[in-house]
Amino acid sequence: MTLKEFNNLNFDEKLFTVVDRGTFLDNYVTTEIRLNLYAVDKFYVELSYDGKQNKVVEVRSYKSGIHLDKYTSHLDLK
Repeated sequence: MTLKEFNNLNFDEKLFTVVDRGTFLDNYVTTEIRLNLYAVDKFYVELSYDGKQNKVVEVRSYKSGIHLDKYTSHLDLK
């Protein structure tokens, strides 16, 4: 699957794809947000969780960029 194909999926299809094909890499947690990072084929997917609603509220996907900076201190994403 390409990043473009993934981005064309609806929200539920994106979640299913991450659960079915993704590899969990790391999480990033603050008092306000909880993010889980997954690798799917040759791109990354970040799931944003809302603890009060107890559900995923946002799905972000990318190949590189500043969104990965919070993970690079202890992960080798090459």
